[in-house]
Amino acid sequence: MKTHNASGSRPILAAPGVKILLVGILVMAFLVPLALVQSIVDSRAGKRDEAELSIIEPSGGRLGIFGPFVAVPYEYKKGYDTIQGDVLVLADRLSIASSFSTEARKRGLFSAPIFAADLVVEGELSVAGVQAAAPAGARLRWGEARLVVELRDVRALRESPSVRWDGADLILRSHAKAGAVYPRAIAAPVAVAEGERHAFSARLALRGGRSIRFLEPAGEVRAALVGDWPSPSFRGYVSPTERSLSDSGFSARWYLPESSQSLPRAFDSSDLREREAESSSFGVDLLDGVDGYDAARRAVGYGLLFIVAPFAALFLFEVLTKSRVHLVQYVLIGLANCLFYLLLLSLSEVIGFGWAYASAALACPLLAGAYSAASLRSRLGLLMIPGLALLYAYLYVALRSEDYALLIGSLGLFALLAAAMYATRKIDWYGERVKGNGDDAESAAGGADSGEALDAGEEERP
Repeated sequence: MKTHNASGSRPILAAPGVKILLVGILVMAFLVPLALVQSIVDSRAGKRDEAELSIIEPSGGRLGIFGPFVAVPYEYKKGYDTIQGDVLVLADRLSIASSFSTEARKRGLFSAPIFAADLVVEGELSVAGVQAAAPAGARLRWGEARLVVELRDVRALRESPSVRWDGADLILRSHAKAGAVYPRAIAAPVAVAEGERHAFSARLALRGGRSIRFLEPAGEVRAALVGDWPSPSFRGYVSPTERSLSDSGFSARWYLPESSQSLPRAFDSSDLREREAESSSFGVDLLDGVDGYDAARRAVGYGLLFIVAPFAALFLFEVLTKSRVHLVQYVLIGLANCLFYLLLLSLSEVIGFGWAYASAALACPLLAGAYSAASLRSRLGLLMIPGLALLYAYLYVALRSEDYALLIGSLGLFALLAAAMYATRKIDWYGERVKGNGDDAESAAGGADSGEALDAGEEERP
């Protein structure tokens, strides 16, 4: 049974004000499925991260390198305890050259880049300021000095490293003591004394996944890196002074003068910890181009707009054509637009983000437009196809232009509001009630005029 207003002329639910209220409640209700979609995106991203970790960890994980440097042990008494530590002496001048080749390894639907890197490191090291860097009263154990290279994971070593120290070959072996920054270190004993100067070179055959970082927080450092990955991201303490990108790979060079470094060349190892050290590292991350999960998260952020826009179109259709659209029809069209994000996420894991977006942006407007035309029994419903397609094209531009997303979004909302205002500029939102009141007033005025004219006519009769 339909509910009518007091005059009995039209259902209360058909009144524009009531319909706007109900549609607004529906819009708020659709925040729930959008939140569920967001949780699915986060869950799939978590599975991707787990799969990536299982791919790159056996190959050494994210590669981090600290050194080569000289570590001179010290000890001193503090009460009944003996405190031990190391003074680290970094190179005056260090040159790093590296080239690596990559491959994308898959596990299920997910993949991650694995690389094999060949590093050549050369430098000069002056043993100076060691006693001053040690704690007051500490005794230096010069006979236990060692040349050290620290790695985030020793599984990154593909071969035994080759090192020359003042022209003599050294063998770096795993060191029992944890590193100053990274958990593991390889080291070889060296004979050093205060005031001496030494030259060294090392060749390291390494492997890893996703990223490579160099930590050299003292001295003058030059680094050159060449790789065959097409989408690198240079990150860290300093940007490259030179870079070159192409579809076949990249090359980059870094230069850090000693005056810009964060630590002196000789310092207590307790002054350096991994968290603080990471801020002084530099290197490259190997990206996958467009991150489908990050793009999907950002797309869901625009989800409410893609609920409001078709609802507004349906409401305008009701008002302009004096048709009736049931709330169930609103719900189904809203669900069709929510489905876009699930299609985008699932397809992007299989065919890539670009093709996934095109497929989802074609399927959902076709579904919503075809349903609108059939359920409304009007070809005007087909206008939803190009309308939603334009909205999805706008969203794609916003997703690709991250720096200008706010500007693009605000301009898009302004254009939609302007279009809605233009389409409704001549609508009488009070409907038939005001129109009827106006007719009554005109009739009353007309009747009064007739009555006055009649009176005047009667007075003129003889």
